[in-house]
Amino acid sequence: MKHIYDKKTGVLTLADGGAYQCGCKVRNLENGLRRKDEVVRTMPGGLPYSPQTFPRGKWRITGVERRADHGFDRDVYGDVKIRTDAWQSVKVWQLDSDGDYCRETQREVNDCGYLLHESPKSKTTLGCVRLPDGKGLEIAAKMGAGDILEVV
Repeated sequence: MKHIYDKKTGVLTLADGGAYQCGCKVRNLENGLRRKDEVVRTMPGGLPYSPQTFPRGKWRITGVERRADHGFDRDVYGDVKIRTDAWQSVKVWQLDSDGDYCRETQREVNDCGYLLHESPKSKTTLGCVRLPDGKGLEIAAKMGAGDILEVV
């Protein structure tokens, strides 16, 4: 099955025709919402970077995890994590002597770990698609490993 997330409108349209208003508001250095001392690191590699929005393209859903089964933090992820194989190239940042962001370098590395999830305590993410609160399990029931998520 194929699901489509439109970054411009924020609408996630599922294969069954259901549509949900989602978001992908990222707190990063470029938009001024991330402080220089709030350093985020790439997955994998652990290198400092400024978070970017979910990458455009066709990605696979690699799994659906429910909090009841996996015990992750509800305040961060809500009741479900929908995992994908999405990745993108990001610029590594140099840190200053205090460990804060200093400047963007020319070095690029791959970043992955992009999810679809609720976020009850925050309106921003590190690039994941933020599902509407209280709708995560409903949406997850209509998606499964192997499905395609096209981000346009």
